[in-house]
Amino acid sequence: MAMPPPLPKPASKSYLARHWRGELSLPKSYWVNGLVGGSAVGFAIGALAVVIERQGDVQPILWMVSLILTWVVVALFTIWQAVGVWRSATYYRRSGRKFWGGAAQVATVLGLLNAAYNFVFFGAAQLAGIYEIVTGDSRVGPHRFQVLANGQILEFSGGITFGVAGELEEFLNAMGSVKAVRLNSIGGRILEAQKMSDMIRARGLSTSVTQDCMSACTIVFLGGKERFMTPSARLGFHQPAFRGMTAADRRAAISNEEARLQRLGLSKEFAIRANVASPDGMWYPDNDELLRENVVTRIVTPQTPAPPVKPALPNQAAANAAPSASADVAQPAPGASLQAGAGTFETPRARIPADLLKRLMEPPKKAVVLPPSAAPGPVAATGGQKLP
Repeated sequence: MAMPPPLPKPASKSYLARHWRGELSLPKSYWVNGLVGGSAVGFAIGALAVVIERQGDVQPILWMVSLILTWVVVALFTIWQAVGVWRSATYYRRSGRKFWGGAAQVATVLGLLNAAYNFVFFGAAQLAGIYEIVTGDSRVGPHRFQVLANGQILEFSGGITFGVAGELEEFLNAMGSVKAVRLNSIGGRILEAQKMSDMIRARGLSTSVTQDCMSACTIVFLGGKERFMTPSARLGFHQPAFRGMTAADRRAAISNEEARLQRLGLSKEFAIRANVASPDGMWYPDNDELLRENVVTRIVTPQTPAPPVKPALPNQAAANAAPSASADVAQPAPGASLQAGAGTFETPRARIPADLLKRLMEPPKKAVVLPPSAAPGPVAATGGQKLP
């Protein structure tokens, strides 16, 4: 039986270099370095991701940099592992055991393709999502704070972007008389919304909605000690979403949101139903269900303000005093009869001549200014008309 050719003499004692040159045995290159080493690298990256995620809402640039470094490490490890296994499998096939050497090479190619697929469809999308946060979250939209009711109401409208919770804290620290936060938002970043909700809850403030409060905005709303909404307002719920989420990531995010809603006081059944709608859809519970599930504590109907009284123009006052060419100036006294007979009387009336009434109702005309050489005749005190 022919003996396999000897392995090349190691040029370096470095374990990493020996694997790269294919000097390690195929079982060690494939199983130890590929499977065990890959699992160790994956575990380390996962632990780092958990730490960074907890700080990512505070320092999104750090989150983006760490994500870039993570993918760089994954790419370098994958290439190192694949090259070493491929070369070791080549030596293995030369020994006459072609099946296992070929199988290892096929598995190496599939592993490279899988890594490239994950980066294109998940890694690049995640980096794009972090970049959106760093550059201001233009897709979420701008926001605005407005002080109402002499400082008793703070209104927030717009998207919940990075830094909004810090702005809310500044307003609340500066406003000692604020009692409620009014919301009108399509949602935004969940971590920011949770921080806003915690601030509102810690101060015992109420929350209200007069228009729409959707997605992450509902987390802020649920932080209110009392929660009001008008009959036409809407609360919208759906699944959490982030660019580049895998199916496993989505399941974990949904489970976290269900637990979050239950901690805010909602029933398990409502929390599950609130996360059924896809990220592109929205579920709007009716008012009865919102009251029954204690999402809303009261439905309030806003009072319609009385229309402002417009000041009457001078000509309108004359018209009101004389609505017709023969209008009555004096009106009958209450209880006075206009019917002739014993013991009855008619209220005396004065009538305004029609030609005088017509002149009173005409708009004032602009006075005519004559040159100094002209000899003006007498001019009327009103109306700006030259008398004959």
